[in-house]
Amino acid sequence: MKRRIVCLMLAILCLAGVFASCSTPSGDNKDTTAAVTDAPVTTEPVTTEYVETLEVPEDYFLDGYEYTILCTALMTNPPTPFKFSDTGLVLDEAVYRRNTLVEDTYGIVIEVIEEYSTKAGKAVERLTANRNAGDTLYDAGLIDVFGVCQLAHSGYLSDMQDVPYIELEKSWWDQNATRDTSIFGKTYFTTGDISYLDKEYTFATIFNKAIAREKGLEDLYAIVREGKWTVDVMADMCKLVSEDLNGDDILDSNDKYGLITWDAMLTASINGSGNTISYIEDDTLVLGLNNEEVISMVEKYVGLAQHQSVINFQHMSGGVSWDNMYKNGQALFLHEYLKALPLFRDTDLEYGILPMPKLSEDQENYYCGFAGYQTAMYCIPADIEDEEISGIISEAMAYHSKEIVTPAYYDRTLIGRNVQDPESEETLNIIFANRIYDLGLFYKIGTYGTQLGYLLRDKSTDFSSMYAKFERAANADLKRINGFFASGEEE
Repeated sequence: MKRRIVCLMLAILCLAGVFASCSTPSGDNKDTTAAVTDAPVTTEPVTTEYVETLEVPEDYFLDGYEYTILCTALMTNPPTPFKFSDTGLVLDEAVYRRNTLVEDTYGIVIEVIEEYSTKAGKAVERLTANRNAGDTLYDAGLIDVFGVCQLAHSGYLSDMQDVPYIELEKSWWDQNATRDTSIFGKTYFTTGDISYLDKEYTFATIFNKAIAREKGLEDLYAIVREGKWTVDVMADMCKLVSEDLNGDDILDSNDKYGLITWDAMLTASINGSGNTISYIEDDTLVLGLNNEEVISMVEKYVGLAQHQSVINFQHMSGGVSWDNMYKNGQALFLHEYLKALPLFRDTDLEYGILPMPKLSEDQENYYCGFAGYQTAMYCIPADIEDEEISGIISEAMAYHSKEIVTPAYYDRTLIGRNVQDPESEETLNIIFANRIYDLGLFYKIGTYGTQLGYLLRDKSTDFSSMYAKFERAANADLKRINGFFASGEEE
């Protein structure tokens, strides 16, 4: 059983000014010495602002309980939103403040177990061993999306809708995530203010302002505001930039391009059109790939990749890395996740941020997806010490993250350090408001995520043949997954 740590001394900190603030209603500022007139008296309507509150027991105290969060990722050294270092950075300080507040309020010690590896399945291995041994080692997890989906489909995760005190409708949980990931009304993983990893690995379009001026391009931010930022507009701009900088008649990483891209960006572009490999319909996971919009986006994006103005950094020669290419001003556009922005912060590069392009102007919103191999989601294991403990601490962590960590990440780190202009802040708001969670990518339905990457790698627009080849496997995946969640048992 999970051990409890009995603290010999436990100091309860009183954080005056953090939890409560006193304000005195303004007095009646009417001039009582003024003469009474016949002017009509107008009364402003009284409005009541709804304030969300943390609805957990106020006197809940666990006397030194070790609250353990398992964190996995398909990377070797990602940031951990529950662990801080003494760096002096505002984000580390915020994580420390959030952790200390929750620890002192509820009498717990937060323990973070990290399992970072490029080898998949580490979370599954740990929770399988945990169950086989009859242990309850982990109270929560921040698990890579491929691992968290496998765990959900294997019965290793709790339905967060049923965990006491977790209220997923509250603003500190991402409503888009709950909408896109809940199968048969069950939410086995989600995200929100409790983690900033999903924000770091959200895709966007980064553009070089100097090249945009050099080519006399229109105001890109205005194009976004007007709803006209489409893949065709981007392609036309890209094709203005292609230059053999060293004159060796070979276009490689030493030269200049309209766009730097990589294999994952075909799925990201499909997500940008508002489509996904699979999506939830009537609580059921269904295929969403084979339609005219997806086929059109594949033709447009891969067609652009065939042009000499585009380079795929995963398959290029020349010896210059993609980030150094962009730092050197060798591309107008870069398709990457937001975690890349600090690479350009302390350089002379002038850059701005745009959403992923629409398929056409008829599309209502801009949509941005995630990097599957880097993104992680929050979950509650099925084998835990106490559902009430996991529910209360998770809800408190999410609530206080909204107050403390999210402002440090968004306002003071992302906006304050990595964004160069107010227009990019505006577009970031668009990006975060319209993120799209592709369960077909996360659950590896039909291996379509991988196959789409191969299409872009090979610069092939033969989507129909690829789709047909893997359709049977995709339908088998969907039948197995839907059957499990509908009945609670593997079919």
